[in-house]
Amino acid sequence: MKNILSSAGMAAAAVVGFQTTCAAQTVTVDESKWWTVSAALRGFYDDNYLTAPKGGERDSLGIEVRPGLDVGHKGEQYIVKLSLLYSGRWFEDRRDDNWDHTFIADLAGEYQLNPSHVLRLNETFTYTSEGTLLDQGGPITSPLRSDGSNIRNVVDGRYVGQLNSLIGLELGYQNTWYSYEEDGPGSYGALLDRLEHLFRAETRWTLTPTLAGILGYWYEDVNFTGDQFIAPGLMSDARNSYSHYIVGGADYTVSPNCFVSLRGGAQNVHYDNLVPKQDDWNPFADVSTTFEYLEGSYFRAGAKYGRNRTDVVTALDQEAVTFYGLVNHKLTESLTARASGQIQMGEFSGGASDGVDENLYVAGISLSYDINRYLAVETGYNYDRLDSDFASRTFTRNRVFLGLRGQF
Repeated sequence: MKNILSSAGMAAAAVVGFQTTCAAQTVTVDESKWWTVSAALRGFYDDNYLTAPKGGERDSLGIEVRPGLDVGHKGEQYIVKLSLLYSGRWFEDRRDDNWDHTFIADLAGEYQLNPSHVLRLNETFTYTSEGTLLDQGGPITSPLRSDGSNIRNVVDGRYVGQLNSLIGLELGYQNTWYSYEEDGPGSYGALLDRLEHLFRAETRWTLTPTLAGILGYWYEDVNFTGDQFIAPGLMSDARNSYSHYIVGGADYTVSPNCFVSLRGGAQNVHYDNLVPKQDDWNPFADVSTTFEYLEGSYFRAGAKYGRNRTDVVTALDQEAVTFYGLVNHKLTESLTARASGQIQMGEFSGGASDGVDENLYVAGISLSYDINRYLAVETGYNYDRLDSDFASRTFTRNRVFLGLRGQF
């Protein structure tokens, strides 16, 4: 893990150094139109849709349909937005069950009790067979394709208040639910079905009008609900854990549309269902930033380090550092380029796989050309690679697509 920590330190320094010019992502709606409907039709090629190791790949041509809907409303004290997206992909190579289905719903809302006290709610529901989509925005726990589609639902609520000119308070609760279709001993359902509860309490100390220091405490409880054997004599709930976090950090507001967040500290995790019981201390860090440098052009980046769950039977969990970024650049009035990437460098902890390394690389690039205000041409390329000390898990995957998108 020392090599991972060293790499994390260098990359995190680069991210932090960038954070003096950034723009915060907020809930926004178009007040002139409360709804938007979109639909896309794409042809694609996937050279390893099974995410199989070398020699076992299956490739396929296919067609994808992607309808979507955005609705939103802004009142005097509140704002709410709902986004729905469906993706149906048909694979020519498959003899049975030719379709893969993905559905993502995002709900975001904010209610202002008064100028100093705000309530916020976010929920994301994901239904998919793609591990990189299921864990979007954080460490990926199941990079390999699973049989059937899986569910992840994240609900995050928080209260943010300024008690006086010096001290503020943030209280939050996050609930994350995972349900995998694959069932039975040693299955994804046995290994990864779970409920995660995260309680947060943070004090905010106003250092300057734009900079706040953070001191707080988090409590996390993880309950595995598969109720199956994950190994001989070992049930799903053997991985149950609870953690105490000592938290420090800072929030920096550069302008009304500019916000930076940094959290870090120490985690004390307990596995009470193991024999003997186990508890460990480890550092954690979470940095995020957004920079809107031109109208319609922005850059987002983040870095996380800590423990996360794993689909490897012979490991208890994984310590990983994850870097992610996204660039959306408007090349001309009609042409927009978009690039994204994620690097996850992990080391398994506990069990027979203790100390085994696994690195995941995910990247994508796309171009969109607006024919008119309602119709656009889209093309793109996606690359996934998993480098694992377990040869049976290592794979490379390439995908390309070309299609039309309409929006009204």
